[in-house]
Amino acid sequence: MSATGDTTSTTPGAPAAGSAGVDPREAAAIREVLVLTPGVQSVGEVVIHRHGAESLVTAVLGFGPSTPVTDVVAVLREVKAGIRAAMPSISAIVLEPDIAGPRDDMDTPTDVIVIRGAD
Repeated sequence: MSATGDTTSTTPGAPAAGSAGVDPREAAAIREVLVLTPGVQSVGEVVIHRHGAESLVTAVLGFGPSTPVTDVVAVLREVKAGIRAAMPSISAIVLEPDIAGPRDDMDTPTDVIVIRGAD
């Protein structure tokens, strides 16, 4: 970002940019809201932009491909409310819904496995 503002990524493993930085507790609070909100299947990049006293949070949230649009809108409202409760100093929140890929942290359900015998 320009010399008039700072940007800090809260994505795990991503380097933090900007000189002012963000309190790690604030970043953790935002990420916790995103991860723990029911309906959010995955959390992509989360960035906190600072410009003087103003702060902007941007995040990419993944939803299942069959999630109804009305549910996505309701979850986005819930996420915004959660972020504002965790960090009242945030000036603006921009959330980008995306189609989440398959989760790799879960085992394949056994009801989808078909075993065929040799005929």
